[in-house]
Amino acid sequence: MKNYKYFLKVALGLNLILIFGLMVYGYKENLPSDIKLIKGSSSEFYFDIPAVAMIYSKQDTDMRKVIDCNKSFSLKSNETGNYDMQVKLFGILPIETIPVSVIDQMYAVPAGTTIGIYVNTEGVLVIDTGEVTTVAGGKVEPCANTLQSGDYITKINGEKVVSKRKLMKRIQDCGGEGILFTVNRHGNEIEVKVIPAKTGMDEYKVGIWVRDDLQGLGTLTYVTGKEFGALGHSINDIDTGKMVTVSGGEIYNASILGIEKGSTGSPGEIEGIIEYAEEYFLGEIKRNKEFGIYGTIEDINKLGLNNNKAIPIALKQEVKTGKAYVRSAVSGAQKDYEIEIVKVDYSNSNTAKAMEIKITDPELIYLTGGIIQGMSGSPIIQNEKLIGAVTHVFVQDPTGGYGAFVESMIHASRE
Repeated sequence: MKNYKYFLKVALGLNLILIFGLMVYGYKENLPSDIKLIKGSSSEFYFDIPAVAMIYSKQDTDMRKVIDCNKSFSLKSNETGNYDMQVKLFGILPIETIPVSVIDQMYAVPAGTTIGIYVNTEGVLVIDTGEVTTVAGGKVEPCANTLQSGDYITKINGEKVVSKRKLMKRIQDCGGEGILFTVNRHGNEIEVKVIPAKTGMDEYKVGIWVRDDLQGLGTLTYVTGKEFGALGHSINDIDTGKMVTVSGGEIYNASILGIEKGSTGSPGEIEGIIEYAEEYFLGEIKRNKEFGIYGTIEDINKLGLNNNKAIPIALKQEVKTGKAYVRSAVSGAQKDYEIEIVKVDYSNSNTAKAMEIKITDPELIYLTGGIIQGMSGSPIIQNEKLIGAVTHVFVQDPTGGYGAFVESMIHASRE
């Protein structure tokens, strides 16, 4: 009986710990990962959790606050700077420290222009490995347990690799001797040795499928000065599904040839061609990040944005459910189409699905069926502020999809 009571006490204690842990986890889901404020402007927040938060600053009296997180509250500062908001459940147990940044108002020109995108991978991307047939007719897999999908081959026997053509030539010229590959795997540099297989007279293979460039259509989201942001999500390899590490790239004018309308179970797409001639060159791609591609514009006049003025960039807490507009050039000319923001997730700045949106404009639905491939990056505007970019389409309902906060895009461009 004594052991039974002890067991019950332990079980009850573990259940209470589990329940309390789940409760804390649930409350943390209501908290933003970070907060940004515009200097001199007030922002409203509502966390809806039984907690107390405190911000304390010796220099900025506006940021000395004790906050009841179960009620709506506002934050405002007339000084730029960085602060910490410490959140304690029931005012006792620390559950989160939220970084708070006060910044100057930012502005950008929302674009909506369809562009051609060409990127080079940093090294040569390994798509997959497999068997090869030797000159004797046997089957071997030289790269088994050495190279893997998603690896970037950056050097071969110490010599830098910049293209798959150069990689293939070095393998062909190896004479059957072991090859030392320098590989970038998940951000870590490693070295692996592979013994090529002789597959013919003076012919050698290692059994890998590789890629060194990618191209496609997308939408330019915004321009700030000479810098641009586009797509709203990263460029991922179509075979590996992983974000591509790029060494650089270019954006060009693109000509829209037609529209394949989206339908239930079949997302549509923009059909067009990329004009690779020098006169159609728009700018250089510098980075491929979680929220899109970023780079510099050579000549902003080539973008046809002369009638587009710079507007304020909204912070995520300014984004509200309700009417908004998406800017797109799918008709051949830039136009704003009405949409509805159905849901907003303020809790996590690191997601390309921060907003659930629905196309409501009859003209755009007639033209495209909703959101189609190539529209990723189309700027979303609400209350005359740039709030985000289209990122995904619902396959079963092309009038619906997701968008990312422009705040997240801007932040990623500066990392």
